[in-house]
Amino acid sequence: MNQSAYRYLGLIDLALLGAFLVAFGISALATSPVLVGMLVAGVGLLLAGTLAAVSVGPATVTWRHFVGVSYTVFALTWPATYGPAVVAGTATRAELALFVATAVGSLSILAYGYDVFRDGRHFDVETDITRTLEV
Repeated sequence: MNQSAYRYLGLIDLALLGAFLVAFGISALATSPVLVGMLVAGVGLLLAGTLAAVSVGPATVTWRHFVGVSYTVFALTWPATYGPAVVAGTATRAELALFVATAVGSLSILAYGYDVFRDGRHFDVETDITRTLEV
């Protein structure tokens, strides 16, 4: 897989978010952590697929950092859907089962994001973009 493929995943994520906001209005962002997570992850993946790095003064954030953060946010948004009811003790059995299932399923997403973040050996992503944004 090439680094530039993340651009398309980010665009798909942002397009889905945009369609949801058109259907339910901008106020929907305040009602669900999933929507904010989709926004953060979509922008992160769009940046990861477009730039090699972003430099702000002495700090540099590489595309691998954007992928790691984006996949972490993706992984956390799934259980966050059911988490409030579980924490409050008002979750139904179905919500509790879905919370457990999404929490376990999120571990694979976290593993992928972490491996790409650290340039690990399990997933091979080729760097194909050299543009760096200096702010």
